[in-house]
Amino acid sequence: MKLASNGKSINTVIGRGSVSEGRFQIETGVRVDGVLKGELVSSGMLIVGESGVIEADVKVREALISGRVVGDLIAENKVHLQAQSTFIGKVQTKVLVVEEGAVFKAECDAGSEIQVADPASNETEVVTKKSEAVSQKA
Repeated sequence: MKLASNGKSINTVIGRGSVSEGRFQIETGVRVDGVLKGELVSSGMLIVGESGVIEADVKVREALISGRVVGDLIAENKVHLQAQSTFIGKVQTKVLVVEEGAVFKAECDAGSEIQVADPASNETEVVTKKSEAVSQKA
């Protein structure tokens, strides 16, 4: 399977009915349709299918979640929670998309840094957007 956005492939799949536990370090993308517990680090994309369950600390480039994730998630570019997904934990990313119907119970740090000019001092202060304990449920 090729990803259109950057051409990196997903060549690691945890299939439905599989349970994998441990520390996983994967160079390319990964798809989880089974259960993954522990820790996952990947420079690629994470796809969690509808039957997928992750109970782990995760660090990836981008995440597309249709299943359930419990833990800390750091995504360099984007996290997209689809309508049937559940996320419980902490998330840190540049772009966060939460579709209507998704369950999102998290401490959240999303958005890039914003440059705020202080007209009194002629200096620029960096402010980071933060949002905590947000919940959306259909």
